[in-house]
Amino acid sequence: MASCSAVCEQESESERQTPNGNGNGKSSPKSYPAATALYQDLASDPNLFRDNLQSFHKSFGTQFKVPTIGGRPLDLYRLFMEVTSRGGLEKVIVERKWKDVILGFKFRETITSASFMVRRYYLSLLYHFEQAYYFRKQVPPSSTPDPANTSLVDSSTPFGEASTAQQLGSVVPGTIDGKFDGGYIVTVNLDSEQVKGILYHVPISLSQSSNTVAIHGSRNQKKSKLALRDPSRPKSNRSGYNFFFAENYARLRPLFHGQERAISKRIGLLWNNLTEAERQVYQQKGLRDKERYKTEMLEYKSSNNSGPQ
Repeated sequence: MASCSAVCEQESESERQTPNGNGNGKSSPKSYPAATALYQDLASDPNLFRDNLQSFHKSFGTQFKVPTIGGRPLDLYRLFMEVTSRGGLEKVIVERKWKDVILGFKFRETITSASFMVRRYYLSLLYHFEQAYYFRKQVPPSSTPDPANTSLVDSSTPFGEASTAQQLGSVVPGTIDGKFDGGYIVTVNLDSEQVKGILYHVPISLSQSSNTVAIHGSRNQKKSKLALRDPSRPKSNRSGYNFFFAENYARLRPLFHGQERAISKRIGLLWNNLTEAERQVYQQKGLRDKERYKTEMLEYKSSNNSGPQ
């Protein structure tokens, strides 16, 4: 049985920071460092913005590092301006304008979780800076926007940690877009955001056992069953995705030697980005192979039934 959890990119060190000073989330939030520039000046000078942002994190006691998405540094100045020009993060989330913010960044379609990642980075790197320089507040608010939806969470929760509703293991609504040997291509709904990704299937016999001997025993049993299989029995049919997977696996294997999971994930993304016409080519192969299997199975059963009793 496969279980579905929202799996996202590993949090950066800055996402685990907390403005409370001791990291346990129980002491009173300390005051913001005094703003040393006007919002209008920051808006007109990207360099001034970056200098003040870095200085703010240093004074506030939180680590600062420019994150990367898809191999490119995230433009924090542009992100800050896109959000504050719409009234700040809380207003953007409540009025469901986050997609408008993301639209201008033109992330590659293969970066399926970009929207969610950018919102988390805004919360960890820019939200308190916004409160101090855009709203001119002196202390952090008692609650902060949840990066996954429009609710508010206690500001004593360390940056980047999910609220109770979004902890690992929580049930999230979603759909299965495709299937391959190692798992599923899925889309999960996080409030107004849709996050696409790969859900890997781990057989129960392997996931429940940490005993190496038991694993080898399971593999030996599988080999024994295969050895007992009738060699004349027709080979099972393959789906359109199976044909696509085999074709791309042969191409990618030399490039990702020993990285089976990375290969499967990349192929799943490639399949998800095919046009209907391109996908139809492989679906037709799957249908033809299905007919082949039916025909061969009829002949196989017929020959077995007509044999000596």
